[in-house]
Amino acid sequence: MRLILIRHGRTEWNAEARVQGRTDIPLDAVGRAQAQSIAKRLSSIPLKAIYTSPLLRAAETAQEIAAYHACSVNRIAEMTEINFGAWEGKTAQELEKQYAALWQDWNWILHPETCREMGAESADDILMRVLNGLDQMLSEQPEDATVALVSHTMPIKLLVAHLIGLPASKIRALKLANCSYTELELKAEHADCAQLWVWNDVSHLEETPARRGEAL
Repeated sequence: MRLILIRHGRTEWNAEARVQGRTDIPLDAVGRAQAQSIAKRLSSIPLKAIYTSPLLRAAETAQEIAAYHACSVNRIAEMTEINFGAWEGKTAQELEKQYAALWQDWNWILHPETCREMGAESADDILMRVLNGLDQMLSEQPEDATVALVSHTMPIKLLVAHLIGLPASKIRALKLANCSYTELELKAEHADCAQLWVWNDVSHLEETPARRGEAL
């Protein structure tokens, strides 16, 4: 299977460097333009299916992609963003002041006890549900299908890292811009047979600061 992973377009909270998590924020004007750009890029690719996180920012991006294809958009709850708990709605500046140690390290996501204290999901919990979602997608599509999935930073990073054998502790080094294009090839059992062909490609986006930035 050829699996194309798209991070959703920009939102107002992305532009403010404000943590979204499960908060359901729609695309802003820049995000809608980004979604249209990635949709045009995918227009010549014969997609067998389009999957999306149920959150608005992802679903709106997926609908732009679907306009060029004769397939419906399938919402898949397992591919939603991390629940950030106490961090939701806060800006980067606020977090740096209130959670200085955690903000500098970010490895708190690897520690279930800390995550529970914050009311947040751990990396293990996110990866488990994302892999369940991937299994569902694989079971529904032919082995040679080309499938697009619109999701979020944490699900995409953790999924790709797992599939190529990169430790979860290294995902902070992986930058992922809004409406970036990532492509994997899944050859057999997805646990250890994935090849990463493209990561975080934004060549379809206009040269703006929003092209490169990775908002929370």
